[in-house]
Amino acid sequence: MTRIVSHRGANAFAPENTFAAADLALKQGADYVELDVRESADGVLYVLHDETFERTTNGTGPIGHAHSKEIDRLDAGTWFGAEFSGQPVPRLDAYLEHLRGRCGVYIELKLCNPVRLAALVRDLGMVDETFYFSFSAQMRDGLHAVAPEFRKMITLDMAKSPSLAGPLHHASILEITPAQMIRPGLVDTCRTAGLEVMVYYGGDDPATHIEIAGAGVDYINLDRPDLFAEARRRTAA
Repeated sequence: MTRIVSHRGANAFAPENTFAAADLALKQGADYVELDVRESADGVLYVLHDETFERTTNGTGPIGHAHSKEIDRLDAGTWFGAEFSGQPVPRLDAYLEHLRGRCGVYIELKLCNPVRLAALVRDLGMVDETFYFSFSAQMRDGLHAVAPEFRKMITLDMAKSPSLAGPLHHASILEITPAQMIRPGLVDTCRTAGLEVMVYYGGDDPATHIEIAGAGVDYINLDRPDLFAEARRRTAA
């Protein structure tokens, strides 16, 4: 069965990367919640996608210039809807504790100290419940240096070939697009290379969801867990 990875939580229905978005994603059928990690000026890890606060909070400026006391006072919900007023920018430790035992977690490192991140995950006993990725080679290399046992993902566009995902990128999960998924033999080649396969799909076309659900991939990373949960049910029936 293809496991649902909800990108920044149920971000179509709740403010992304908040407790509300995570809880709703699980209600909609998600098996994993994806989140982004950044670090404050005083070294506290937070769940926030952008480098700056403006788009998703009532704060301003870069998170890396802000002290945790300032960040903890921000509102990360009102921009999306008044009913979400008061949602905080989650501290990573609190967010992971909130999800622990309820789902898996896909952690994307935007910019943070990998040593601090790895220690936190180990202290929470969540190594087996998580996997990791970063678009930054510095972040990927830093994490692997301190946590070689952590499961890691790389995209096919970055790895260039399934055969290189493990040897060059230390990855056990390869992310592909729906267009790449239908290339003859690609998914089987990933299996031969010992890789799990995740499809990233940012759209809401029901036919595409059905196609992915029937392809036998391990994960789908998407914005609409509700739509894929329905496609998964229909495919299994």
